Amino acid sequence: MARGLHLLALAGLSPQVVTETVWCLAKADPPRIPQRITVLTTGAGRSLGEGVLPGALARLAAQLGQALPRPEWRILAAPGGEPLEDIATDADNRIAADAILAEIAAATLDPETDLHVSLAGGRKTMGALAALSLSLCGRETDVLSHVLVDPRFQGRPDFFFPPDPPESLVLEDGTAVSTADAALTLAEIPFVRLRSQWRPAQEHGPFAETVRAVQQRLMPPRLELDVSCLSVRVGPQQLRLPPSLFGTLWWFAERCRTGAPPVAWRTGAEARALGRSLLSMLERAGGQDIAASRQALVEGLERTYLAEKVSRLKRRFREALGPAAEPFLIRAEGRRPLSAYRLALPPEAILITGGST
Repeated sequence: MARGLHLLALAGLSPQVVTETVWCLAKADPPRIPQRITVLTTGAGRSLGEGVLPGALARLAAQLGQALPRPEWRILAAPGGEPLEDIATDADNRIAADAILAEIAAATLDPETDLHVSLAGGRKTMGALAALSLSLCGRETDVLSHVLVDPRFQGRPDFFFPPDPPESLVLEDGTAVSTADAALTLAEIPFVRLRSQWRPAQEHGPFAETVRAVQQRLMPPRLELDVSCLSVRVGPQQLRLPPSLFGTLWWFAERCRTGAPPVAWRTGAEARALGRSLLSMLERAGGQDIAASRQALVEGLERTYLAEKVSRLKRRFREALGPAAEPFLIRAEGRRPLSAYRLALPPEAILITGGST
């Protein structure tokens, strides 16, 4: 089954960019007709667009022989609901940034529909914010574009798309030009996709905060263990762990910092040495749940014990950090039952404070 298409178009005082983009999409190979059209604009843009855009879309639908949806208007508005008439101040810019990110984040949550964002209309600020928002939220099948229009036809109140049959229009200098000469091009704009660095469904907030959070996750990984309170800090996130999990993570972190080899399954004296080493770290972490660990490790490192602790650590990190957890997970390398475990961070990325290490 073919995927649906949602066109989100920026429009200021030139609603023509919506029909021009739809016309280009319909003429593409293969053609794509949007099942949903959202127009993101200011209060002034809606006042102008509502009077002309529905009729222009109806004429284009008749020419294409294809039904087109009615446009859905999204007005950039202050938190109190008052629409922005323009983006003229720093406060306006913040409002626009938050609204554009929210709209694009919501549009990319539909797994059956691709999003096509058109930057052709609206203030330059709106275009920049929309491009950045799609970079934050965009999936592999989402598209960013700009429709290029022959300057002779650009922004004219009597030109919304090349009509069939062509018409003759009068230019400002009094000469006539045929709409058959109108060259419309939909230029696709490549963009960097950062969606894997965060979770748009749960995490998106104000634009500036979201950018800072994603930027933090793009920084080199850094794992901080505070032994005094059994807490783990990864960027802005702080996790509290029970002693058995904190001690296990601390053990792997120390092995990583000293260049010790991955922890492979061993028997006999080697297993007992590994068990004593881990048990010592757990005892230093303290807590009431160490008794069970002591029983499991006194005769050596049990494979099931370690696998269970690694699994619980992975779950806690992924629940707290989402995709950003991956660099900090203890990895199992090799095939079972010969798997070896290690924390695959650079030693310099680990900081341990709050106690003797």
